[in-house]
Amino acid sequence: TRVAYLDMSDPSEVCPTGFRLYESNGVRACGRPDSGPSCQSVQFPSSGISYSQVCGRVVGYQHGTPDGIYKEGANHDDIDSYYVDGISLTHGSPRQHIWTFIAGLQENSPYMYASGLCPCAPD
Repeated sequence: TRVAYLDMSDPSEVCPTGFRLYESNGVRACGRPDSGPSCQSVQFPSSGISYSQVCGRVVGYQHGTPDGIYKEGANHDDIDSYYVDGISLTHGSPRQHIWTFIAGLQENSPYMYASGLCPCAPD
């Protein structure tokens, strides 16, 4: 059973409430409305359907400079705050983690703080 479907290649498709539409070179994508640190979420209710697995696909595009898991300020290291530049898929209330896609500038960059690198980056 499909719970959600969003195809931004369809010109009639709109971004979920709270997201901003980005368009460049024929690519349409939804993202955060701000350029600074923030968190934006959307809920897709399962309407009481029980499930044991989640399948799906997310296509992401970079806008600006992704900072991986760089923690700017305090209290940004939990699932209910902005803890990652990327996409996090959760379920339930309180939120439970399913998976996270972390977007970093590059695998190992001298221009980023070490805390902003992806956890799998070589030392």
